[in-house]
Amino acid sequence: MSARPAVTLLCLLLTLAAPLAQAADAAGGESDSARSARLKDEAKALRDKAESTFASEEPQCYRRVLVNRCIDQAKQARLETIREARALEAEARKLDLAERQRAAAETGRSRTDAPMQPSAPSAAGDATVRPAPEAEATRAERASALERAEAEARAGRTARDAERARERSATEAEAARRAEQSARDRARYEERIREYEEKKARDAGGR
Repeated sequence: MSARPAVTLLCLLLTLAAPLAQAADAAGGESDSARSARLKDEAKALRDKAESTFASEEPQCYRRVLVNRCIDQAKQARLETIREARALEAEARKLDLAERQRAAAETGRSRTDAPMQPSAPSAAGDATVRPAPEAEATRAERASALERAEAEARAGRTARDAERARERSATEAEAARRAEQSARDRARYEERIREYEEKKARDAGGR
């Protein structure tokens, strides 16, 4: 069979299939265009959910002990949601292609301007979610703020330790001064007692 009869047969089949699809739509079924629009809306909702969830979970990670692990888990959850959105978008592209092919068959054209096969979504293993510049800037700012807070906390602890050391040294010096003063007072007291006893003894001997 030559190429031209094959193309003609394809056009005939598509032409016959179009009324059947329209009849199914008229009977209450969802058209491909309506389903495609719905899938695109669902995919957009999933993408918005992935970004909003990650944006709300990432700041919480900086309050946990395992910060990097928490952020990695949040990124993985966002990636899984985006993969679901990509699958819906791929299905919507297939429906759009089928709709264009039916429209082309109805107008008598054998080919459409669109490719016969929809572009396949990127492989799951190669999917890489690139964080938005704003999210990266926010993350860097929060990390910097956390480092500054930790540095200030360390400086505060160092200052308090130094102040306590000065107070302890002053207390020890004051205790030593009082002990020395007490020893001098005791020595003077004992000297006076000794002088009094000697004077008393002299007075007794003079009698």
